[in-house]
Amino acid sequence: MTDDPASHLIYADRLVKTYPDGAVHALNGITVGVKPAQHVAITGPSGCGKSTLLNMLGMLDRPDGGEVYFRGEALSKHANLDHFRARQIGFVFQSFFLIPTLTARENVQVPMFEGPRLAARERAKKAEGLLELVSMGKRANHLPQQLSVGERQRVALARALANDPVMLLADEPTGNLDSDNAVKVLDLFASLQKSRNLALLVVTHSDEVAERADRVIRMKDGRVLSDSART
Repeated sequence: MTDDPASHLIYADRLVKTYPDGAVHALNGITVGVKPAQHVAITGPSGCGKSTLLNMLGMLDRPDGGEVYFRGEALSKHANLDHFRARQIGFVFQSFFLIPTLTARENVQVPMFEGPRLAARERAKKAEGLLELVSMGKRANHLPQQLSVGERQRVALARALANDPVMLLADEPTGNLDSDNAVKVLDLFASLQKSRNLALLVVTHSDEVAERADRVIRMKDGRVLSDSART
């Protein structure tokens, strides 16, 4: 790929990542760009580097070589990546990572403390609106252990939208769901991606999940094996 980083929402240029002590080459010079509002699936066998790539694009980890650009700006120049992530990127993980002692409403508010300053009442109101958006408004006062697996994923999705991100990163978002809940969550992802004009990157082993994307990147041994738009 030879595109200009500035023509993408996010652009990974020749990323390299090794663990541990250089023994495992998770990424071997990957170059990938994602346009605004594009839906991309990243797939491949276990250990191929797809989750590592997602972590690099979300700046949850730093590459050993190469650079990640967001709207043409090198992210290595950001002094406060936590602040950047909180305002631009939403994350959804297979294991949800909800705080067990907080209600659904409180869990959704957690990212807001790194986002634009809101009063407590405004945070609660926004959290309630996001829970309504994912059909969880009536469960706002419930703790995670009082929710089904599918409900927890919906709360996690509401939390990912807390600061109105322009990009959503999802790592195996249906991995812990049965087939019925997986379809419902994927339909919700698709609806929110279009209505909010989000770039959506999904790491998945599932062909059914990948088939919903505009574009599928297949990885193997830390490299891009193929990168094709769906027709």
